[in-house]
Amino acid sequence: MKRNGFTLVELLVVIGIIAVLAALSFAIAPSAIRHAQCAGCAARMHGLCIAFIQYASDNDGELPGRARTTDKWPVLLLPYVSDPKNYVDPGDPVASAVASRDLASNNGNASSFFFNGFNDLGAYNNPSITVTLASINNVSNLAILGQKVHGSTQYYMDFEEGNQNDVLNKTAYFNGANYGFADGSVRYISLATYSDQIWLMNPNYVVPTQ
Repeated sequence: MKRNGFTLVELLVVIGIIAVLAALSFAIAPSAIRHAQCAGCAARMHGLCIAFIQYASDNDGELPGRARTTDKWPVLLLPYVSDPKNYVDPGDPVASAVASRDLASNNGNASSFFFNGFNDLGAYNNPSITVTLASINNVSNLAILGQKVHGSTQYYMDFEEGNQNDVLNKTAYFNGANYGFADGSVRYISLATYSDQIWLMNPNYVVPTQ
């Protein structure tokens, strides 16, 4: 005799399989989203690092200084950035909520990133100091851009203020973070392998204890 439809057991099995698949997808989704945000963050940091290089190319090889102009680095880079939202880490809920017109500002850094303050060269106490790309011995290992703690308004990674401990977001993604380097590259560095040395041009500089 031909049977039509499912038996109760078959229906329960199908429902059970669907429930298992749904549970797996819910468990995987948050991790997949964070991986996508981490990749998006790296891409945007890469774009900003290239903008720093382009800025230097138009300014006698010099990276943005602290006292050369009243404009801060996000404002100076804006002509080289296709979209102000490139200043935003996709996983930063604070910067994501900032209007595009306010991301490049001189009134507090609203972006997700901050720039090397070059404290090891004395730029913190003498803002007239400028850094040229030609003066950097190892451009692929000198960090110029880092992820900052969400909501911080700091513009620079200043050892003199302890920003390496208070403002630098070393665990933005999966117990690590993205860092942009002077050659335009971006690398993910885990907290376990992070070293303050990536910010230093002067190897003899002693990081102040806070």
